[in-house]
Amino acid sequence: MSKQYNIIDTHPPTRENTCAAIITYFPDDGIISRLRRIQKQIPSLIIIDNASNKNCISVLKDFSTSPKVELLLNNENEGIGKALNQAAYLAQESGFSWVLTLDQDTIVQEHMFSELSAIYKSSNYSLPLIGSNYWDETRNRQFIECPSQADHFFIEQRTLITSGTLMNMDLFKAIGSFREDYFIDSVDHEYCLRTRANNFPVVISCKSLMSHSIGLSGSRKSRFQSFEHPPIRKYYIARNTMVTLKNYFSREPAWAMRQLLRLVFELASIILFEQDKKNKSYAFLCGIRDGVRNKMGRCKWA
Repeated sequence: MSKQYNIIDTHPPTRENTCAAIITYFPDDGIISRLRRIQKQIPSLIIIDNASNKNCISVLKDFSTSPKVELLLNNENEGIGKALNQAAYLAQESGFSWVLTLDQDTIVQEHMFSELSAIYKSSNYSLPLIGSNYWDETRNRQFIECPSQADHFFIEQRTLITSGTLMNMDLFKAIGSFREDYFIDSVDHEYCLRTRANNFPVVISCKSLMSHSIGLSGSRKSRFQSFEHPPIRKYYIARNTMVTLKNYFSREPAWAMRQLLRLVFELASIILFEQDKKNKSYAFLCGIRDGVRNKMGRCKWA
């Protein structure tokens, strides 16, 4: 049986004890506008840049002249897992109790933070990991529909995406850091499953609190989810999903079966609908192979 930890800090998230962490990688021209939207709700920002070009870095440096913005520049792309850990450690050093992780292209709604804080309070201060429901720009619908938004602030969820997740730093101390050997993809899923394995709840808001896209907007061509990811992403998706399945299949069989189907549909999507079929299929199958072999770390192609 998994060890039961206790969350020590029961203080609700506030503007003072919470920071937002954004991982950037060649952000587009709208990045500053999106960062300012976040800062209206959470003044303190930690930006980790994974080796963007000089123009992007110049823009981020200009924005980070504010005393409440901390910018860390990696000399190379260190991946999502390491960047999230860097942000968490910086948040710890600065004394923050909560971290809201966000993708660089996510557009937050103006009531996002207040809603997440209200969810925490309504749970009798017992939720260390709270995700944000979102409007899925790729599928043109809300990600999750709750039974009745009038009666539910939140529902339990097995996994969350990184963007829009509010994390209590005591959880980070209790169950450990994000897996850096994943590099990218499934880092968030694995962390949520590890949270549940340690008997902590994982929940998501019923209200949509942000707009978010997975893959290229409008790229879905059928019931098969065609996201048009490049070959290297196909590799990480396949490899990291396989590794996560192996580690959590016995504990989360329903989730695991859905992920197996996802892999089947992903390969079918590549073959039937996507461009660059040969390279993507090869990368995907290499990912499956390396996942079975537990060959982790950054792919040599990246």
